[in-house]
Amino acid sequence: MKAVRSISAVAVLMAITLSASGCNALTTAQNFENVINGILQIAKAEIPALATADAAVLQQWVNLGTTLNGQLQTCIAGAGAAGGKKSAFLACFNAFAAGVASPTELAQLRVLSSDAQKKAQLWVTAIILGVNAALAAFGGQQQAMPQVAAAQPSHQNLDALAHRLGLASARGF
Repeated sequence: MKAVRSISAVAVLMAITLSASGCNALTTAQNFENVINGILQIAKAEIPALATADAAVLQQWVNLGTTLNGQLQTCIAGAGAAGGKKSAFLACFNAFAAGVASPTELAQLRVLSSDAQKKAQLWVTAIILGVNAALAAFGGQQQAMPQVAAAQPSHQNLDALAHRLGLASARGF
């Protein structure tokens, strides 16, 4: 239950931080995409420190996330050029979430060592929190939190990741 509260606190923090920073839907969407991109960049930077077998599996998932993020960027730009309706941005984030949290893709992450699974769970959780904050900002239905590892990331793990992304701490929520 504590992990759920921690994850919820980070989601609320992301929603407040990012939605307050943009004055229009395009800026808000770009801000959420920047957070997702930051998480993917952190994951990419940490992969070389993993065991070779774990790194190979995680690299495939990060590559997928990076490809989907490129598509998300293109979709956001197109939605902005087409008038910037919230429903268009919502469709962009829904498409990204469907790909990055695909049960087929996430099933591959369950064969990792325990330590690598924990890292993967942290990255997946953080990305879905960012997506869910975007979905909430655009009036959409949030995605269920995927389970990769046996346990969700601790508040300390999420707080450390938020710090690396340059977001405020979730303490006090």
